[in-house]
Amino acid sequence: MASGISAPTHIRDRRPPSRPPSAVCWCTKRYPWMDFGDKGRPPMRACGLDFGTSNTAAALPDGTVLPLQPHTQEARLFRSVLFFPDDEQDIYAGADAIQRYLEDNTGRFIQSVKSFLHSSSFRATQVKGRTYTIEELVAVLLRRVRDAAAGPMGGAPEAVVLGRPAVFTPDPEADALAQQRLLRAAELAGFQRVQFLIEPIAAALAYEAQLTRDELVLVADFGAGTTDLTLMRLGPSRRDNPDRRQDVVGSTGVRIGGDRFDAEIMRHKLLPRFGAGSTYRVRGFSDKRLPIPQHILAKLLTWHEMSFIREKSTQELLDTMLATSDRKAEIQALYDLVMDNLGYRLFRAIEAAKVRLSREDVATVDFEEARICLHEPITRAEFDTFSQPLLDELDACTAGLLAKHAETKDIDAVFLTGGSSQIPAVRQLYVRRFGEERVRTADAFTSVAEGLGRASAHLSA
Repeated sequence: MASGISAPTHIRDRRPPSRPPSAVCWCTKRYPWMDFGDKGRPPMRACGLDFGTSNTAAALPDGTVLPLQPHTQEARLFRSVLFFPDDEQDIYAGADAIQRYLEDNTGRFIQSVKSFLHSSSFRATQVKGRTYTIEELVAVLLRRVRDAAAGPMGGAPEAVVLGRPAVFTPDPEADALAQQRLLRAAELAGFQRVQFLIEPIAAALAYEAQLTRDELVLVADFGAGTTDLTLMRLGPSRRDNPDRRQDVVGSTGVRIGGDRFDAEIMRHKLLPRFGAGSTYRVRGFSDKRLPIPQHILAKLLTWHEMSFIREKSTQELLDTMLATSDRKAEIQALYDLVMDNLGYRLFRAIEAAKVRLSREDVATVDFEEARICLHEPITRAEFDTFSQPLLDELDACTAGLLAKHAETKDIDAVFLTGGSSQIPAVRQLYVRRFGEERVRTADAFTSVAEGLGRASAHLSA
């Protein structure tokens, strides 16, 4: 595998979008309201690309989702992860990165990079003595996806309709920064024409393809990092309209995704197994004891934050806690979790239990590594209780969108997509508000990619 990142020799359309980043942007003779000024240019090999926090998917202009990793169980999903082994020059991506990391985790494993696109404080990171900007890290992933698409497409795509959340972040400047970085990453990956489409609108286009009558539809797209909501008029009488602006009634988003549901399991069920509630003796004071600092416990809620606990000052604190804790076994588990770089594996076990709870009443977080032995049961009722604050946020976001644009009775259908749409309590939230008969679902992980693919049809026409 290639280890470097090289810019394409010919890059066009580098200028930033002229509309606000929250707008729907994509140029087309069919959709002139999303024009980047590309009229008259020759058609190109094009695709739609859904770059997600956890997974990435790509689709053809007819909506066919591509098998990016045909030899894996989830062939149409390319995991949005990178691994830089200490003892190799190669960079591994997708399922290969996970496999290589699980074989030997000595190296740098990078996940959820999309979550940092809006952060001006995250500019670059050092990997084995080389500085990678956030744009370059994303570009590695997008280039691997582009290369994987080349086989089934008969050549690498030159143009792309790229999904983006309705809201990366409420801060307009940070939101614009995120889209600018994503644009630059796509250019570095070799795409010559890059256009953006809000992800829930892409999901709406996928849903629209199956409609036989016009509907006012609320689309809820649940990603790993964010949930996006769009209210849109869809149907056969509108499908071929040259201008769809008037069909987008409203759009909003909230930073709630699958990762936060995982974090609640960690917070409420597993933190005590890693020392939460224990105390340790302060060095130099024989009778003074303190609990584990909150900043350490907070970093345990997301696996990619755990690396910060490995800093030298925190390692010294871990050594002190290990020597003086009133619950040595739990602190030993914490030490191994952090120092052996086991966070990703633990959160895979947490996610697996969460997925089982979507179809079963009880699941177990099973994890045995180093000196850690976890078999922690969790019931769906417990999970629903842990998740209630997140559900309340989702409900408030939905209510806010409706308050501005429509009454509940006016909504013909609610289309749920994305991994967390499979959580029974999430679905039930919308069933309570709209009724079972109006709540629809499709492929939870590829609806956005399908819609983005359909949106790319004009580029290859």
